[in-house]
Amino acid sequence: MLDVRRLWILREVSRRGSFTAAAQALAYTPSAISQQIAAFERELGTRLVERGARGVSLTEPGRLLVSQAESVFHQLDSIEKELRAFAGLESGLLRLGWFATAGSTLVARSIAAFRVRYPGIELDLFQGDPDECVAGLRAGEINLALVYQFEMEPPLPDDIEQLDLVDDPLHIGLPLGHPLADRDSIGLADLADEHWIQGVRHGPTLEVLPEACREVGFEPVVALRTDDRTVVEGLVAAAAGVALIPQLTVPTVRTDVVVRPLDTKALSRKIRVALAPASYRSPAALAMLSVLKSVCAELKDEAARRLTSGRGRTE
Repeated sequence: MLDVRRLWILREVSRRGSFTAAAQALAYTPSAISQQIAAFERELGTRLVERGARGVSLTEPGRLLVSQAESVFHQLDSIEKELRAFAGLESGLLRLGWFATAGSTLVARSIAAFRVRYPGIELDLFQGDPDECVAGLRAGEINLALVYQFEMEPPLPDDIEQLDLVDDPLHIGLPLGHPLADRDSIGLADLADEHWIQGVRHGPTLEVLPEACREVGFEPVVALRTDDRTVVEGLVAAAAGVALIPQLTVPTVRTDVVVRPLDTKALSRKIRVALAPASYRSPAALAMLSVLKSVCAELKDEAARRLTSGRGRTE
């Protein structure tokens, strides 16, 4: 492979017409220029310059090299600019995975904030359960993913790096006028006679609610399972049942649904960012991590204000 530095020196010798002039332009000594050209000739196995009393001139192989040098240097310059743009978050691609209940609040707000700050970064989005996101990370199809874990669930595999974002306790959503709506917090056992709208249809978290209910002595009556949060909230508002409401979604829950804290640790999950098993982290991935942390803090504060104010509760 050609030595690009020596090709640059050869071009300057051709432009300046002497080793001395090329040395001055490149801040070398004439001896160093001569040595570099000699090494280049040995490397290629051919003479590149003719040395004469009036300076130097290129041989035919030397002219061939210099004639192609401009396109080489132009391409290298373009690559350097692209790398600087990538490092400076002016261009690039970020592939983000996320679970369903993060979509309407955490993901939506984070994407909006990220695009304002880094408009040159293209985003490729994937929605899936944590196990699906892990598969995507391992396959190199996702750069980072939002995942969650309940205490009763097994941890993600050791080869997946995880960074904590926020604790996300699940609250209870009740219809307006519900007898428990005015309580500051509600025990899970107090909901034993309710019908439940379960906000998950499949996957490892399907048993989280039933297991938590069994621990306090009852089997929940599930009226419907759905992944659609708008359906969950609509049915709760219509008094068709009660439902678990993640803290991060509280700020956007419709106002005809009362949201109250649950007095249980079993129904709380940790939200984390999972990263592909690699030592390199792209600047875009690190930037998104910072945005996610900031948005999590905002949503947590907003949820606390709504729960404190009791918005949506009956008088």
